[in-house]
Amino acid sequence: MNDTIAACATAWGHAAIAVVRVSGPDACAVAARVAGTLPPPRHAGVRRFADAAGPFDEGVVTVFPGPRSYTGEDVVELAGHGNPLLVERLLAVLGVRLARPGEFTRRAFLAGRMDLTRAEAVLATIEARSSTGLELARAGLDGRLVAAIEALRASLVDVCAELEAVLDYPGEDLLVGSDAALAARLSELAEEAARLGATWRAGRIAVEGARVVLAGPVNAGKSSLFNALLGRPRAIVSPQAGTTRDAVEAPLQLHEARLTLVDTAGDREAADPIEAEGVELARAEAAGADLVLRCIPPGGAVPAARAGELRVATMCDVGAAPPGVLAVSSRSGEGMDALRAAMLGALRGEAPGSAAVVLTSARQAELLGRVAAELREASSTLPYAGAAVAVELGYSALEALAELSGSSVREAVLDRLFARFCIGK
Repeated sequence: MNDTIAACATAWGHAAIAVVRVSGPDACAVAARVAGTLPPPRHAGVRRFADAAGPFDEGVVTVFPGPRSYTGEDVVELAGHGNPLLVERLLAVLGVRLARPGEFTRRAFLAGRMDLTRAEAVLATIEARSSTGLELARAGLDGRLVAAIEALRASLVDVCAELEAVLDYPGEDLLVGSDAALAARLSELAEEAARLGATWRAGRIAVEGARVVLAGPVNAGKSSLFNALLGRPRAIVSPQAGTTRDAVEAPLQLHEARLTLVDTAGDREAADPIEAEGVELARAEAAGADLVLRCIPPGGAVPAARAGELRVATMCDVGAAPPGVLAVSSRSGEGMDALRAAMLGALRGEAPGSAAVVLTSARQAELLGRVAAELREASSTLPYAGAAVAVELGYSALEALAELSGSSVREAVLDRLFARFCIGK
């Protein structure tokens, strides 16, 4: 990680501008080889880019000396014209190693320029599919998650210190809580970690978008509803049963939510092997969806209400809708606004705005789940297993919190995390 690296930091392809970022001990030297005399630090300067064949582009050069740079190393950014041929020529004349995915941000983390939660917030900023997702990423960059983790860690350290005091001075009249009081505090911290971990679903949907699957029996109006939500004909609509045999999907922007809408085969026992395969695919899609629109045709059986599903009577212009379900008409548009509002409400769950901090990473949710489990076990075992077992579980939870912020983390975790970044970040 001590060599000099370079990569195009803007999206690859034809554009007005492309920015090539260089970072490492030789960043200024290799940039000067291309652009000549460099401008003063943090002052943009217009320079000609040249190689052995002569000048090939003109652009703007900016120097960010370490440690006050993105990576903590010397960084130079060269902004030229956004033709991939020019970018490749610029990278070739720089003559340094091409950065791996996420390597600039990884170097920033290793240099102490950001903790791991802020690094993940950088990724969320790049990937956010809605303005809400961008706001959540901004909260991560601002350190709100770090503050919440630190507050949880400090409280747990206090409890562990009291448990250690009980072990070191048994029978002494110490100013520590009773076993029952300490167990209650451990339980409170467990629930605090669990509440924070539970925000991941809302955060994931805000950043990554949601998958919404239309399911139900054949001829339930799924494809018509699919087209009506999209506002255009995307799926084939026919009175013939079993028309849809594969999963048909399309993107849908629903106010602030970015959705992938999926039309599926009608659920029935199918003799045709291709249709049967489509039915199985439909069931798998419904099982993995963030939300299922369970479509009900006129006179059809009304399934029991389930978590993660909305029951929709799809042809209210043909027959009366059963009580307790959403009634819509894909033909007239009746009930469509109510359906859209219900979809947003179901996907939002705990609204991101109602929580002080919302997670945007599965890794964070997994670690907080581990913290909650360790502390629940510590709370429940303290009265009969004693302080020795409880404090070890507390230390295990502290290790998970340290991994959450990145103060203690395995190399394999860093490899997996930063591999998700684009090359220039």
